[in-house]
Amino acid sequence: MLGVGELVDMVEAFELSNSVRIALRAELTTWRGRRELQWTAEAYQQTVEHSGALPLVYVSVRCMEKRLVTMEAVLMHLLYALDFKLAERELREEGYQEA
Repeated sequence: MLGVGELVDMVEAFELSNSVRIALRAELTTWRGRRELQWTAEAYQQTVEHSGALPLVYVSVRCMEKRLVTMEAVLMHLLYALDFKLAERELREEGYQEA
């Protein structure tokens, strides 16, 4: 299991390799009648202060639904999903058309 410092390094590496800034938010919700933690990750342009700005992409995950029991698993899930959404956005901007 990764420590906090390693989790910070993981997010920082993602930001550097994708030229974005990441904002993470946790929220208590209800899922199937039980209290649940839902995490949201938003990616912003690296040069833009994210308060008030619209994110480039965002993703959410409910921990119990996906059976994510460690912060490492939550962050990995969110970062993989963000990476996919950022790639989709880049392809759309470049005019990629599916065959």
